[in-house]
Amino acid sequence: NAQLMREVEDAKAARAEAKAAKDMMAKFKAEYTQRFGKVKEALKRYPTQSPVQMPSNGGGADNPVVNSAYMKSASLQEIQKRDQTIKQLTADLKKERDECKKKDSALQKYEAFYREVKARSAEKARQRQLQEAAQQKKKKLQLQAQQKQKLQLQQPHRS
Repeated sequence: NAQLMREVEDAKAARAEAKAAKDMMAKFKAEYTQRFGKVKEALKRYPTQSPVQMPSNGGGADNPVVNSAYMKSASLQEIQKRDQTIKQLTADLKKERDECKKKDSALQKYEAFYREVKARSAEKARQRQLQEAAQQKKKKLQLQAQQKQKLQLQQPHRS
């Protein structure tokens, strides 16, 4: 009985540990989804190709950007400043994409670990159930054998 009580306590502790791990994983998933959902959405909308750069020689005659009223009125300094801003934003976007890929990879690893832990827990639970069923069957057989012995001991006394 003491051993059974220890086993029951161990099983309770294992269940509590599994529940805590499951809760922690759910919290992580929710936080990840919240933090990076917007970034993922923005990245999906942004074209995967690199932005078209202006030709270094000043552009061709058929280039509508070079021939636009804005380009004609803008100063070289303004254009360079905007080009620098575009380059910086492009670099930032690339950095964010790389970070998202790393976090996606980490999340996939975490989910694989979670599935593995869940499978192990299910296997342990199944083994415990089988052990408990075997122990109950053994106890039942022992009880039946004891009852049979008692009956056999009582029968010769009656004769």
